[in-house]
Amino acid sequence: MARTLCNHCNFALNTCVCSAVKIIPNKVKVVILQHPSEEKIAKNTAKLLNLSLTNCLIIKGENSRDFKALNNLPKESTGLLYPNDDATYLDEPNFKTNNFITHLIVIDGTWNKAYKILQLTPILNQFKTISFKQVPKNRYTIRKAPRADSLSTLEAVAHSLTLIEQLNPEPLFALLEELINKQTQHMPEHVKARYLT
Repeated sequence: MARTLCNHCNFALNTCVCSAVKIIPNKVKVVILQHPSEEKIAKNTAKLLNLSLTNCLIIKGENSRDFKALNNLPKESTGLLYPNDDATYLDEPNFKTNNFITHLIVIDGTWNKAYKILQLTPILNQFKTISFKQVPKNRYTIRKAPRADSLSTLEAVAHSLTLIEQLNPEPLFALLEELINKQTQHMPEHVKARYLT
Protein backbone atom coordinates (compact mmCIF):
# COMPACT_ATOMS: atom_id res chain seq x y z
CA MET A 1 0.00 0.00 0.00
CA ALA A 2 1.36 3.42 -0.94
CA ARG A 3 2.28 5.71 1.93
CA THR A 4 0.48 9.02 2.22
CA LEU A 5 2.97 11.84 1.74
CA CYS A 6 2.95 15.35 3.16
CA ASN A 7 1.99 17.76 0.37
CA HIS A 8 4.73 20.20 1.37
CA CYS A 9 7.85 18.30 2.46
CA ASN A 10 7.00 15.11 0.50
CA PHE A 11 8.01 12.83 3.38
CA ALA A 12 5.57 10.24 4.75
CA LEU A 13 3.09 11.84 7.16
CA ASN A 14 4.61 10.10 10.19
CA THR A 15 8.05 11.49 9.28
CA CYS A 16 6.91 14.96 8.15
CA VAL A 17 9.57 17.59 8.94
CA CYS A 18 7.58 20.74 8.09
CA SER A 19 7.60 22.03 11.67
CA ALA A 20 11.42 22.29 11.57
CA VAL A 21 11.75 24.00 8.17
CA LYS A 22 13.13 27.55 8.27
CA ILE A 23 13.50 29.49 5.02
CA ILE A 24 17.13 30.56 4.45
CA PRO A 25 17.96 33.23 1.85
CA ASN A 26 21.26 31.96 0.42
CA LYS A 27 23.19 34.06 -2.10
CA VAL A 28 25.15 31.27 -3.82
CA LYS A 29 22.88 29.20 -6.10
CA VAL A 30 23.04 25.53 -5.14
CA VAL A 31 22.61 23.15 -8.10
CA ILE A 32 22.13 19.53 -7.00
CA LEU A 33 22.64 16.79 -9.60
CA GLN A 34 20.61 13.95 -8.15
CA HIS A 35 21.02 10.38 -9.28
CA PRO A 36 17.51 8.94 -9.88
CA SER A 37 18.04 6.19 -7.29
CA GLU A 38 18.33 8.83 -4.53
CA GLU A 39 14.92 10.39 -5.09
CA LYS A 40 12.85 7.75 -3.30
CA ILE A 41 15.27 7.13 -0.42
CA ALA A 42 13.52 8.20 2.78
CA LYS A 43 16.80 9.36 4.33
CA ASN A 44 17.85 11.51 1.36
CA THR A 45 18.77 15.04 2.50
CA ALA A 46 18.78 16.93 -0.82
CA LYS A 47 15.07 17.64 -0.53
CA LEU A 48 15.66 19.16 2.92
CA LEU A 49 17.91 21.71 1.21
CA ASN A 50 15.24 22.37 -1.39
CA LEU A 51 12.70 23.01 1.37
CA SER A 52 14.93 25.51 3.19
CA LEU A 53 17.19 27.33 0.73
CA THR A 54 15.63 30.04 -1.43
CA ASN A 55 18.29 29.56 -4.11
CA CYS A 56 18.41 25.81 -4.78
CA LEU A 57 17.73 23.64 -7.82
CA ILE A 58 17.59 19.82 -8.01
CA ILE A 59 18.15 18.26 -11.43
CA LYS A 60 17.58 14.51 -11.65
CA GLY A 61 19.65 12.47 -14.07
CA GLU A 62 22.80 10.52 -14.86
CA ASN A 63 24.56 12.13 -17.80
CA SER A 64 25.07 15.10 -20.13
CA ARG A 65 21.63 14.75 -21.73
CA ASP A 66 19.96 15.14 -18.34
CA PHE A 67 22.16 18.00 -17.16
CA LYS A 68 21.99 20.38 -20.14
CA ALA A 69 21.19 23.23 -17.73
CA LEU A 70 24.87 23.19 -16.70
CA ASN A 71 25.71 24.82 -20.04
CA ASN A 72 24.10 28.04 -18.77
CA LEU A 73 26.24 28.33 -15.63
CA PRO A 74 29.11 30.84 -15.51
CA LYS A 75 32.30 28.78 -15.79
CA GLU A 76 34.55 31.27 -13.98
CA SER A 77 32.38 31.51 -10.83
CA THR A 78 30.86 28.02 -10.57
CA GLY A 79 32.40 25.47 -8.23
CA LEU A 80 31.89 21.70 -8.32
CA LEU A 81 32.04 20.24 -4.83
CA TYR A 82 34.08 17.08 -5.33
CA PRO A 83 37.17 15.79 -3.47
CA ASN A 84 39.62 15.17 -6.31
CA ASP A 85 43.37 15.86 -6.37
CA ASP A 86 42.94 19.21 -8.15
CA ALA A 87 40.34 20.59 -5.77
CA THR A 88 40.83 23.98 -4.14
CA TYR A 89 40.03 23.93 -0.44
CA LEU A 90 37.17 26.16 0.70
CA ASP A 91 38.64 26.26 4.21
CA GLU A 92 42.06 27.57 3.13
CA PRO A 93 42.64 31.15 4.40
CA ASN A 94 43.28 32.57 0.93
CA PHE A 95 40.31 30.88 -0.81
CA LYS A 96 38.01 33.91 -0.73
CA THR A 97 40.74 36.23 -1.95
CA ASN A 98 41.43 34.17 -5.06
CA ASN A 99 37.97 32.81 -5.84
CA PHE A 100 34.49 34.18 -6.39
CA ILE A 101 31.68 31.60 -6.26
CA THR A 102 28.15 32.35 -7.49
CA HIS A 103 27.05 28.75 -8.18
CA LEU A 104 27.77 25.53 -6.30
CA ILE A 105 27.26 22.17 -8.02
CA VAL A 106 26.80 19.16 -5.74
CA ILE A 107 26.33 15.55 -6.86
CA ASP A 108 23.73 13.67 -4.80
CA GLY A 109 24.39 9.93 -4.87
CA THR A 110 26.64 7.22 -3.50
CA TRP A 111 30.37 7.59 -4.18
CA ASN A 112 30.13 5.16 -7.10
CA LYS A 113 27.10 6.89 -8.62
CA ALA A 114 28.63 10.34 -8.15
CA TYR A 115 31.79 9.17 -9.92
CA LYS A 116 29.69 7.73 -12.75
CA ILE A 117 27.82 11.03 -13.16
CA LEU A 118 31.19 12.79 -13.30
CA GLN A 119 32.41 10.44 -16.04
CA LEU A 120 29.22 10.74 -18.10
CA THR A 121 28.95 14.52 -17.83
CA PRO A 122 32.12 16.00 -19.44
CA ILE A 123 30.97 19.61 -18.95
CA LEU A 124 31.64 19.16 -15.22
CA ASN A 125 35.36 19.18 -16.07
CA GLN A 126 35.03 22.82 -17.13
CA PHE A 127 34.26 23.98 -13.60
CA LYS A 128 36.78 24.34 -10.79
CA THR A 129 36.53 21.62 -8.18
CA ILE A 130 36.32 22.64 -4.55
CA SER A 131 36.50 20.59 -1.38
CA PHE A 132 37.43 20.76 2.33
CA LYS A 133 40.86 20.31 3.87
CA GLN A 134 39.24 19.51 7.21
CA VAL A 135 36.01 17.55 6.84
CA PRO A 136 33.58 18.31 9.68
CA LYS A 137 32.20 15.50 11.81
CA ASN A 138 29.39 13.59 10.15
CA ARG A 139 26.11 14.28 11.98
CA TYR A 140 24.00 12.08 9.76
CA THR A 141 24.43 8.81 11.62
CA ILE A 142 21.38 6.98 10.27
CA ARG A 143 22.80 6.55 6.77
CA LYS A 144 26.00 4.54 6.83
CA ALA A 145 28.77 5.57 4.43
CA PRO A 146 31.80 3.56 3.25
CA ARG A 147 34.27 6.41 3.74
CA ALA A 148 35.23 8.18 6.95
CA ASP A 149 35.12 11.58 5.23
CA SER A 150 31.57 11.10 3.95
CA LEU A 151 29.00 13.82 4.54
CA SER A 152 25.34 13.88 3.61
CA THR A 153 24.40 16.26 0.81
CA LEU A 154 22.86 18.62 3.37
CA GLU A 155 25.99 18.66 5.54
CA ALA A 156 28.29 19.25 2.57
CA VAL A 157 26.18 22.14 1.28
CA ALA A 158 25.71 23.67 4.74
CA HIS A 159 29.47 23.61 5.38
CA SER A 160 30.21 25.02 1.91
CA LEU A 161 27.77 27.92 2.29
CA THR A 162 29.17 28.66 5.74
CA LEU A 163 32.65 28.99 4.25
CA ILE A 164 31.65 30.82 1.05
CA GLU A 165 29.04 33.28 2.27
CA GLN A 166 29.13 32.92 6.09
CA LEU A 167 25.65 31.45 6.10
CA ASN A 168 24.45 30.29 9.53
CA PRO A 169 24.10 26.48 9.10
CA GLU A 170 22.21 25.82 12.34
CA PRO A 171 18.66 25.87 10.84
CA LEU A 172 19.80 23.26 8.31
CA PHE A 173 21.37 21.09 11.01
CA ALA A 174 18.19 21.43 13.13
CA LEU A 175 16.19 20.19 10.15
CA LEU A 176 18.59 17.26 9.72
CA GLU A 177 18.19 16.47 13.42
CA GLU A 178 14.40 16.49 13.01
CA LEU A 179 14.68 14.03 10.12
CA ILE A 180 16.92 11.74 12.19
CA ASN A 181 14.44 11.88 15.08
CA LYS A 182 11.48 11.12 12.83
CA GLN A 183 13.26 8.29 11.00
CA THR A 184 14.32 6.60 14.24
CA GLN A 185 11.22 7.24 16.39
CA HIS A 186 9.65 3.83 15.73
CA MET A 187 12.86 1.80 15.78
CA PRO A 188 13.36 -0.70 18.62
CA GLU A 189 15.89 0.67 21.11
CA HIS A 190 18.62 -1.86 20.23
CA VAL A 191 18.34 -0.94 16.52
CA LYS A 192 18.29 2.78 17.27
CA ALA A 193 21.43 2.42 19.41
CA ARG A 194 23.22 0.83 16.46
CA TYR A 195 22.47 3.86 14.30
CA LEU A 196 22.99 6.66 16.78
CA THR A 197 26.34 5.66 18.26
